This record gives sequence, C-alpha cells and structure tokens, in this order.
Amino acid sequence: MSHRLWFRIDDVLPLAEHAAATRAHRPTRQQYRAGLPEQAALIWSHDTDGDWLSSNGVPRWYDADGAHHRVLAETWTHTATGATGNPVPADDGHGFLPLRTAHRDGRRDLLDLLRYARQQGLPWFGLHPDPARDSTNDRYGIFRSRGDITPPLATWTPATVTCDVVGGGTFRAMVAVGYTTLGRTGVLCRFPRYAVRRMAAHLDALHPGDMPGEHPRLRFDGDEVTVEWEDDHGLGSRWIEHDRVAPDGNGCYAVGAYQWPWNLTTK
Repeated sequence: MSHRLWFRIDDVLPLAEHAAATRAHRPTRQQYRAGLPEQAALIWSHDTDGDWLSSNGVPRWYDADGAHHRVLAETWTHTATGATGNPVPADDGHGFLPLRTAHRDGRRDLLDLLRYARQQGLPWFGLHPDPARDSTNDRYGIFRSRGDITPPLATWTPATVTCDVVGGGTFRAMVAVGYTTLGRTGVLCRFPRYAVRRMAAHLDALHPGDMPGEHPRLRFDGDEVTVEWEDDHGLGSRWIEHDRVAPDGNGCYAVGAYQWPWNLTTK
C-alpha cells in the first residue's frame, strides 16, 4: 500500500484556483463529515473507479463531454484481486481539503503551497490520507520526484515494452507480474541504466523531425534522470523539466510510470 496519493501539480492547481475564484461552494458529504463550514476546498473522493480530486466551486467545472472535471490519482492495480496502491480514507471527512487555513506557525495554506510548487517547478503533489498529519505539516507534500511507485510485494520479470510517447521504440525492462497501470491496461516497468541510456539516444534521434512537444527527451543529472518536454511559446522554444526519476535500490528507473502507457511487445 502507498503512503500517499499522487497527483501532478499541473492537474491539481487549476482545480484549486477554480474553487478559490468562485463565490459559492457546493456542499459535499466530505464537508458534512468533517464538520467544517462552507469554504473553498478540494474534495478527495474514493469510489470503485479510483481516487479523485475535484473542486467544490460553483458554478461547477464540466469537461467537454459534460462530466464533472476531476483528476485521478494514478497507481497500480493488482489484476487478480482488484487491489490498488492508493490508501483508502478511514472516513469521508478526511476528503475535505480546505484551501485557506490560517496556521499559527505561519506555514503556507494548501492554495499557497500549490502555487509555490508551480513557481519552483516541483511537479508532484502527495496527499497523506490522515488529516492528523496536518498538525505536523506533513499531510500535503510537494516533490520533484514521485514516490510510492512500485508494489511492495511484486515479482518482476524481464520483458520488452513500448509506448507511443517514445515513438514506438522498444526497450528491455523489468515488469511487475500481475499488475497494471493507466486505466488497467498499461504495465508497470523499471528500466536498467543501460536501457535508459538507449531510450535517451532513441529520443534524441527523433528530435530533428519532431514538432515541439511531440516527444520528450531524457537527461542524466548525476544518478537521477530528468524527463524534459519542449515548450514552444511562439517566439522560440525551450526544454522544461517535467519529471525527475531517481534510481531504486536495484539501480533501475521507473521512467514514465503512471504517465506513459507502456505495453508489452513481442519484438
């Protein structure tokens, strides 16, 4: 089981800004269970489809298909049992996350923390399920690298994998047997250092013919791997760090975990 639920800052901050900008806020069972007054908040909901964050702002935010806009906490799923890596809320009230809280010790409230993460280029928001951790300033975390990536009891087997993000290139990996990610279709991979170097060279070879942002590039920064995407702002382009992957205890890298749809290949 994971210690936190993990979301991209780029997905969560717009939800927080929506809730903070609206004058009215939708009552939820999470608010009632928390015993708190109506206020701008993020709502963590847990259901059979996963764990989600949404805004309680009114007017509500709807996607193009008419669905209420919300963000999924991606994690592993064990196909045989249906178990997932996300912690389950002990009470619905734990899912009410006020954006503005006046802390006596002067620390940032949730909205300011998310804005600070964007300013500092920190891509990950980690939510601890226990609201008591708020008193120790540990419930909300912002990080350069994602944690809680691999299932603790997984068995790993060598395989060859591919995905569209890397332009169809194929790479050797260690794959978690019996686990899926990304809508329960992709596989969870860890790549040895030599495979990451080959992946980086393959992506570099794609760039002369790429449109900006078509494929990422990988760079080693000491023992860590940075994942960068090219951003074209009209007057030129620049490479922006999108993620940072640290090696695990076996020296392998979970490149693209929960973001790229890795699948097995027969090549």
